[in-house]
Amino acid sequence: MSKISIAAALLMSISAAQAADDLASALSEGKWEKRIRMQYFYTDWDDNSATGKNGDDAKGFAAGGSLIYKTAPLYGFSAALGAYTTLNPGHWTDAGDGATATTSLDLFKRAGSQKFYGQGFGVLAQSYLEYDFARTKIKGGRFLMTNPWIMPNDTKMIPIAVEGAQIISNDIPNTTIQMDYANKFKERGETYFGNMADGLDVPNAIRLKYNTHYNTGDEANSQAPDVLIAGVTNRSIDGFELKVWGMHWDDLVEQVMLEADYAVEAGDFILGFGGRYIQQFDQGAGELIKPVNNGDNDNSIDSSLWALRATANYGAAKVLVSASQTSEDGDMISPWRGFSTGGYTRSKTVTDWNANTKSFKILGEYDFDEYISGLSTILSYSHYDRDPSKKPYSKATNRGFANGDTNQWNLDIIQKLSGNFKDIELKARFMDQDNKPTALYPLQTSNREMRLEANYRF
Repeated sequence: MSKISIAAALLMSISAAQAADDLASALSEGKWEKRIRMQYFYTDWDDNSATGKNGDDAKGFAAGGSLIYKTAPLYGFSAALGAYTTLNPGHWTDAGDGATATTSLDLFKRAGSQKFYGQGFGVLAQSYLEYDFARTKIKGGRFLMTNPWIMPNDTKMIPIAVEGAQIISNDIPNTTIQMDYANKFKERGETYFGNMADGLDVPNAIRLKYNTHYNTGDEANSQAPDVLIAGVTNRSIDGFELKVWGMHWDDLVEQVMLEADYAVEAGDFILGFGGRYIQQFDQGAGELIKPVNNGDNDNSIDSSLWALRATANYGAAKVLVSASQTSEDGDMISPWRGFSTGGYTRSKTVTDWNANTKSFKILGEYDFDEYISGLSTILSYSHYDRDPSKKPYSKATNRGFANGDTNQWNLDIIQKLSGNFKDIELKARFMDQDNKPTALYPLQTSNREMRLEANYRF
């Protein structure tokens, strides 16, 4: 292809992406995304004192929402702003309602280890520029990032967001290439963007090395390194998808992930089979964590994890069976809510990638739309076989339940309304979690949880 024809192709791709003729029309033709949401959480503990925070069972009600605006593209460029808020309407939730809270903490404001239970807040979580070229998108600023390690995890009032950059390209047929860079991130209950170690799920020893909201006393400590993530997804074979991803956290840890999924029709059934393998390489984190003090063989965090799943779809029904196992060599580092076993054995409130953990999950979904418009349910059972001799590196692989085995039931009931209320979705989510005591942690932390949610998107 000549230089002239290349230039012509570039100009054509730019004009194809251009939806506005000038700045005024780019603004007037922009799109709004509006959302109102409400959530109520209640946790019933078997033994409230076992939480270490003596008090009544935890409860909290929050209402809020988000307002997102994105301009129409002008010569391929667009801009977006996203504001989010969570409120305590009528002050129905008191600070004392959160005395034993765990999962409901993120309904309200917190800052590092400080909790402001019952206090609402607002945050500008998205503020970015985007450039679309051919089938490639380039984005920079504050935004919601999705990859195997960083996820918005939008199950509370305000999602996780990052400051960084992203390139997603679909220019190669049947192939998606994604490259992400993150140098700051904001947790769900936080008002600020801290460095990549400034999070509750970051291993304690890493978090305390750097300047974070958990370690403000040592001004000599430096900012945490930035994070680089890249991946390729290929769908060249019908029904088959292959993913290869890598994550680099400078001077700390690297991970490589390989994942494959295959789906095939078998009569009236659609059968699916998938597998994931993650290899973790210690690049300095082991010297900080010193895993030998956590029951590991040495002071390296070199480790690995595998996960398998099988699904069967038949009409309105779907069944998933999955299993996973983490190497006894060390916990997987997964601090930004991109769960190592997500989509396989991970369930609500549970993380199962600490060393020598074996997990099993069976899940069933059914869409009752034929009988009751908009109604669907999800029922699951999970078992987590943990090694009590392995002390977790962080709260992400502990959740305050020490390291005993866990059995968990979950039931979700989802109702999507219709007619004049078609943009409203209601959820009732119930969990029963049986945590087994251990010799080192003989307390009874079993609990039941209820979450009621309402979402209105317009």
